[in-house]
Order: sequence, then structure tokens, then C-alpha cells
Amino acid sequence: MAYNALYMPGSESLPMVFAAAMTDPGRKRALNEDAVSQLITSYGGIFIVADGMGGHRTGEVASQMAVAQIVDLLRRSEPSPQGLLEAYEAANEAIYLAGQKPESRGMGTTCTALWLDLPYALIAHVGDSRAYLLRDGELVQLTQDHSWVADRVRQGLLTEEEARHHRWRNVITNALGSFPSARVDLVGLKVQPGDVFLLCSDGLSGVLEDRVLAEIILTNPPEPAVAKLIKLANDWGGPDNISAVVVTIGSQVPQNPRPYALPLEASGGQPVCLQSGTDPEVLTTQIVEPQKPPSFWQRWGNLVLLLLWFGLLGFVLFNQFGGKSSP
Repeated sequence: MAYNALYMPGSESLPMVFAAAMTDPGRKRALNEDAVSQLITSYGGIFIVADGMGGHRTGEVASQMAVAQIVDLLRRSEPSPQGLLEAYEAANEAIYLAGQKPESRGMGTTCTALWLDLPYALIAHVGDSRAYLLRDGELVQLTQDHSWVADRVRQGLLTEEEARHHRWRNVITNALGSFPSARVDLVGLKVQPGDVFLLCSDGLSGVLEDRVLAEIILTNPPEPAVAKLIKLANDWGGPDNISAVVVTIGSQVPQNPRPYALPLEASGGQPVCLQSGTDPEVLTTQIVEPQKPPSFWQRWGNLVLLLLWFGLLGFVLFNQFGGKSSP
């Protein structure tokens, strides 16, 4: 386990950021294909979780490549949404080229990164590893899973509970290294004192419910929180590799101006989607809402309308051809 803290200048008693990271192979896998990293910087920090895929140890290679390359590029760059996107694109290219070798076919990795640039947080995401925000006691999932079951949940065809147990729950629709170009989600928000971020692989989020995640990170500092999260996931079977990074914001947050502050300020402190590949001054400010179970009409509305249409058609045909008596 790794633990780090960033303190206010001139003070060793008021940490601005304190974080811990841990990864574990779980109970069913001999090899750990997850990778985690945390790096405290003078402006905040860099925190990453990656979950590799592919046979013959290529998943392990892909996740470690992603983490190493992204951390190396970010630590040498000025924080910005565009810089985060470019780091992902570079990692994607490296993994994709490595995966062209016959022995590495199919290699790829999920990757969720938090680039903390106080007072802002920038998050990049590919795959089904997740980023959460705990604020004022409420846990919000900041990222959307790139998976087959998550697509069906958003379409209203599956509930969250059905998706959790579906046989295709591990089918990923987007990963670093799977395509020549990266498809990256970007999210940004203005940090508030007391905020807690959780980055994790699906070996954790796929086993423990959100209310359990919230309770543990709400009642524990980062170091015991990650240890308890991983222990509990193992107690519940540990079917996959398990990784967690917990980042807690202290009671004081510096208010440093940033060139991408405008859209984040306009959101009132709420998370916003950042349109990748555009000028930071014109980034979109679409609010990220907590994911909710689909309503009845979202899930069954089209089917109900189709049945009503067939019923009406049958009624018309019956009246026209079968409802008339013989002369």
C-alpha cells in the first residue's frame, strides 16, 4: 500500500490532499492485471487505476504501460484538459502498436485517471474502471462504464442489479490499445473541502454496492479505507483483481486561477463533461448527473407502444373483414 499527503505551504498540520492506493489479485486470479499509481505534486496530484485484458500476461503489460506512460507525461506537463487527453492518446498508441505482435493480440486496458490541479479536478476515463465523488455524504459516479451491460442500462433494457449479475458484464466496448485512436471521456469539477474521490477497478465496484463504498470512505481516512475496501471485496469472493485509490481533500483548498476555470466555475461546483479536442475556453458545461435506475417507461415504453399499435391494427382489421354479418 502507498500513502501520500500534500500540506499547505508553511504548515505540517493542514493537509490539502491525502491519498492511499492499493491493488490485490483477489481470490480467484493467480495474476494481477490491475495497476495503480499515485503521485502527489505541488499543485495536487496524479492518481490512476488501470485494469488490463488479454492472454499470456499481456493484460498486465497493457495496464502497467498505460499507468507508466500517462504518469510520465503528466508529471512533465502543465495541468489542462488537453494535456490529459494527449497523455491518453500517447498511451493508446503505444499499447496498440505493442498489441500488433502475434503474441500480444487482444491486449488492452481500462484506465481512469484523476489529475488534481487544485482547486480543480480533471478526470479521464476509458473502460469500466470508475471514478466516484463523495460530497456532503452523497456518492456520485462521475464516469460512465464503457461496457455492453452499461449500454443496455442507459438504453433502459437492464436494471443496475441485472447488469451486476449478467453473464456479459465483463464485455468491454472501449479500452486503451483496442483501436488506433483513443476514445476518452473527460470530466471536470471544482473541488470543495472534504471531497473524497474513489478510483477503482470493477473487481471492487462489481462486488460492493455503492452504499457500502460510501460508508467505508466516509468513515475512514484513505489508508484504512482502501485496505477495508479490498478486504471486504475479498470476503465477498474476490472474483477479480481489486484496485482502489482514495483521495481526500483537506479543510483548506487553494483558489488558484486556471485557464480552463470558466466552464467549471459556471457549473456551480458540479461535475461537467469536457469536450475533448477543443479550446479550453469553449469546453461544454453539461452537468454530470448521478446514474439512476431506468423508469418503467424508459425500460418498457417502446414495447408497450408497439403492443398498443398491433392491438389497434387488429381492431381495425377485425371491423373491416371479420366484424360484418353475411347478407
